[in-house]
Amino acid sequence: MTWTLHVEEEFSSAHANGPDGHKCNNMHGHDWLATVEVTYNKLDENGWGPDFGLIKSFIKPLDHQNLNDYFAPHGIKPSAEEIARWLYHQIWGAGYKPDFVEVNEGGANSVVYTEA
Repeated sequence: MTWTLHVEEEFSSAHANGPDGHKCNNMHGHDWLATVEVTYNKLDENGWGPDFGLIKSFIKPLDHQNLNDYFAPHGIKPSAEEIARWLYHQIWGAGYKPDFVEVNEGGANSVVYTEA
């Protein structure tokens, strides 16, 4: 018996990243959507798997941030790819191994991060 938790959380933030001369190297914003899935096979004493709020607590601090400033102390360039990887590791560090983390930066533009 297994369950799959599915969480989607929106956030609006700005970043500048990319090679010199590329339009994305100018500060710009996105309405992002982070999607996380975690499969699990046991429940706690309350009949719960991973807490939706716990998963969202890693995403919510990204809202209304300059992601360059937010991730600078971690040595991370704030691309969608790096944000997905960072979220994946934050959630795994809380004791839940995500099946995947998807980060969408608007429209049909998204990346999916997973580890085997």
